[in-house]
Amino acid sequence: MKIFPILILGILTLLSQTSASVPEITVGVFEKQEKVLLSAENGFTVYDLSSGKKEIFKRWNKSVLEISVTERGFGFLTHRNLRHIEIVPFRKHPVHVNKMAFRGILRIREDRFGKMTVINALDVESYLYGVIKSEMLLNSPLEALKSQAVVARTYAIRNQDKFLKELGFGLTRDVRSQVYNGVFDEHDLSIKVVDATRGRILTHEGQPISAYYHSACGGATQDSSTWGNKIAYLKAQVCPYCENYKDLHWEYELSLTDLTNRLREKGHILPNISDVRLSKDTFGRVIRVELVHADGTMKMNANHLRTLLGANVLRSTMFSDSEKKSSLNDPAEKAIDQILNSFMSRMSGDRSLLWKGKGFGHGVGLCQWGAKGLANKGYNFEKILKYYYSDVSVTRLYD
Repeated sequence: MKIFPILILGILTLLSQTSASVPEITVGVFEKQEKVLLSAENGFTVYDLSSGKKEIFKRWNKSVLEISVTERGFGFLTHRNLRHIEIVPFRKHPVHVNKMAFRGILRIREDRFGKMTVINALDVESYLYGVIKSEMLLNSPLEALKSQAVVARTYAIRNQDKFLKELGFGLTRDVRSQVYNGVFDEHDLSIKVVDATRGRILTHEGQPISAYYHSACGGATQDSSTWGNKIAYLKAQVCPYCENYKDLHWEYELSLTDLTNRLREKGHILPNISDVRLSKDTFGRVIRVELVHADGTMKMNANHLRTLLGANVLRSTMFSDSEKKSSLNDPAEKAIDQILNSFMSRMSGDRSLLWKGKGFGHGVGLCQWGAKGLANKGYNFEKILKYYYSDVSVTRLYD
C-alpha cells in the first residue's frame, strides 16, 4: 500500500494536533451507471461543480429524482450536459441512491466511458458505522469488535487516497478496500464500538500502519516478507485462538492437468506439470511452490498461486500434501483402490493433488477469529491488536 507524500504530511500534522477534526474520505459506491435514482427524507440541494459550486436545483420532499446519461454528460429534468454535481441532503438525512442509503453527501461525475460514478463523501467515523457489520460478525465479543473498528479506521486513514488518481475517489466499497454498504448495514452495536474507539488508530514510528487483516490464520499468521516486502510490524505470530472458525479445515483437489490448464488461462504457459513441491516456513505455512515440468522447474510465491487459482478455492496458504481420500470402508478395498488409482495415474501421465488446509485468508496481520478467541480469554482490544501487530501504538488521532 502506497502513501502519497502529501498524505503523509497531512497525517503527521493531524497526529501532532490533539484537537484535529475528523478526516473526510470519499468512497466510490456505484461505477459505470447509466441511470441513478436519488431521494432524501426532507429533500436535497443539487450543486454544479464543473466550475465552482453553483446551486442548480432544490427538491423539497422525498420523491425520487432520476438522473440519466445523455449524449453529452448526464442530466435530469431541464438540466443537461452536466459533468460533476454534488447532492447535499437537508437536515443531514441519509441520501438514498439505487436502493441503498448513505450518510454525508453524494457527488456524481462523468467517467471516461461517458457513464456516471457515484461518490459518497463523509467523515471516517460515519463511514465505519457501515463497515463493521460487513467485516466482522456482530455476535463477536465486544473487545474483538473494538479491535476491528481500530484496524478498519487505520486502513481507511492510511488508504484514503488509494484510488484517487485512477478512479476519482479514495476508497471502493468492496473488497478492494473494505466492504461498505452504508446505512443499511449499520447497527446499534457497530455504532457503539466505533464510538467507543473514536479517533484511535494503530501507528508505528508515528505513522498509520498497513492494517492488514483476514478471517482465520489456521494456527499462525504470516510474515509480510513472504509478500516480498518486509514490514517491521507485520511479523508471523503463533495463533491457536481461531479454532472455533466453523470452516477452519478445508480440502482442495485438482489434477496436474487441471493445474497446468488453469495456469495457462492466467498467462503462465508451461508444458504439462508433472509434480508440485511445497516449501514451508517454521509454522507450516507454504511460502513457495515449485512447479516441475518437462522444461525444468518454475518457482512461484504461494500467495500468487492462491490468487491464480482463486482465493475462495485455495482458501489459505496453510496447507499440506495429502493422499487422495477413498470413499470405501473396507481396508482391503481401500488398498486395492489406491493401487488402481496410482496405476491409472501413471498410465495417463496425470495425478491428482489433494491439499488439506486450515484457515481462510492471506494470513497477514489481525486474525479476526483469533481476535474473538483472545477476547473470550479476557484480552481487551489494545492487547488483541498488540498481539498481532508488533511494536505498534494505539494513537488517538482526534477527539
